[in-house]
Amino acid sequence: MSERSSPGRDDIIEVLHCDLNARPEAAPGIDALLPHVRRVSTSDGALLVDVDEQAARTLEAFVAAERLCCAGIGWEIERGPVLRLRITANEGQLEAIKSLWISKPNIETYR
Repeated sequence: MSERSSPGRDDIIEVLHCDLNARPEAAPGIDALLPHVRRVSTSDGALLVDVDEQAARTLEAFVAAERLCCAGIGWEIERGPVLRLRITANEGQLEAIKSLWISKPNIETYR
């Protein structure tokens, strides 16, 4: 998803069925967004990631890249009272993706 190769992430990439070669080298990864994440939750088979509005451009670039490399997963940006990334995938994929987003200790997580 974000790094070309990192320990532990190879297994996640396999679960997600991502083609990292399709992802633009300069595209931002999860690490660029983590400082801006305020809440991670799940709802109706989706992972919801609330992001500070100031990171909107970074989120847009991230989603564009993810749509190329992880095309079998749904990557949608919702704008409303909060800026939100809605990720839809199968249960195993969502758990793998969630583990990446909740790696920052002060992120609120909800089921």
